[in-house]
Order: sequence, then structure tokens, then C-alpha cells
Amino acid sequence: MTVGARTPATGRTALGAPLWAAAGVLVLLGTLLLPGTAGTWAVVAAAVWYALCAGRAVAAPLDHRLDWLLPPLFRVAEYSTVLILALHAESPAALPAAFGLVAICAYHHYDTVYRLRGGAGAPPRGLVLAAGGHEGRTLLVVLAAALWLDGSGFPVALTVLTGALTILVLTESIRFWVSSQAPAVHDETGEPT
Repeated sequence: MTVGARTPATGRTALGAPLWAAAGVLVLLGTLLLPGTAGTWAVVAAAVWYALCAGRAVAAPLDHRLDWLLPPLFRVAEYSTVLILALHAESPAALPAAFGLVAICAYHHYDTVYRLRGGAGAPPRGLVLAAGGHEGRTLLVVLAAALWLDGSGFPVALTVLTGALTILVLTESIRFWVSSQAPAVHDETGEPT
């Protein structure tokens, strides 16, 4: 039986999506944490594996009780990759640039959650495609590290990516939240204020 296939006895799916996500995250972070691999093409290959596993995870039927693990696994992979590579960079400017990138990605995720929570649906597909998704951003950061980790190019690449995402994400977020489509703001209890 393949991972994610329905079991004949119960009609439920096997634990497919979380296993695919975990397989991608473990290979990516495991490769990154090996001594001397940060900024190498081995990490690029691991990031490609991560992207393929992430795609397989979200393509699987999401009907298992542990499918809620997918977003946290993807956040851990994306944020950890950026920060680990920044820690290995020779330029001291890499860490503030990495922090900026993680901050705008976290804001984008926060914005998406509150849109969904308010019943307004996900952000526009064009924004999601232009932002690259967690897999695309991870691949870009890993590729930039493979090309420029030992010089000043890596912080510049992180800064350019951060700037582009900031303009893209904040413009759409402001447009949405000032529009009539924005849901009522909720406090921590989930009740409208």
C-alpha cells in the first residue's frame, strides 16, 4: 500500500500528508545541519527534495487527524533554513536581512490565517504565486546561499527578496483590510468585538 492510499478496512487514508511533509523537512534541515554543507549544492538538492515532498503532501487528501501538522512543519523548514544559512554566512549583515525575511513571511502567514478565520477566504492566487510559496522562497534562499554565502551577495539577495515580498504582501494586505471584504476583527476568544 502506498502512503496516502485508502485502507480497505476503514476507508480512512494512511498518514500520507504529514509523512511527506516530515520527510522533506528532515532531509532539508538534516542536510543543512551537517558540518560544512551550508551554502553547498547538496543543500540545493535537499531543498528540491523538500519542494517535491511539500507538493506531494498538499496533493494528498487532507482527511487525517494529524494533517494540522503541515503548516507548522512548513514554517519550521522555511524559517530555520533562512536563519541557519544566515548564521553560516561570512557577512554580519546576513542575520538582520534573514530576520527581515522571516518577519515578512510570518506577517504573510498571519494575514492569511486571519483572512481564513474571518471567512474571507485565502489571499488572491496571484499574490500566492508571486510570493513563491514556502517552497519557492526556500529554494531561492538556498540557491542564493550556494552562489553567494561566502561573500556580501547573500545578505544583498536576502534584502532584495525581503523588499520585494514586503511591497507585494503589504500592498495586498492593506488593500484587503481597508476594503469592505475584510471580516470583523476578533479577539483571542474568537468572538467579534
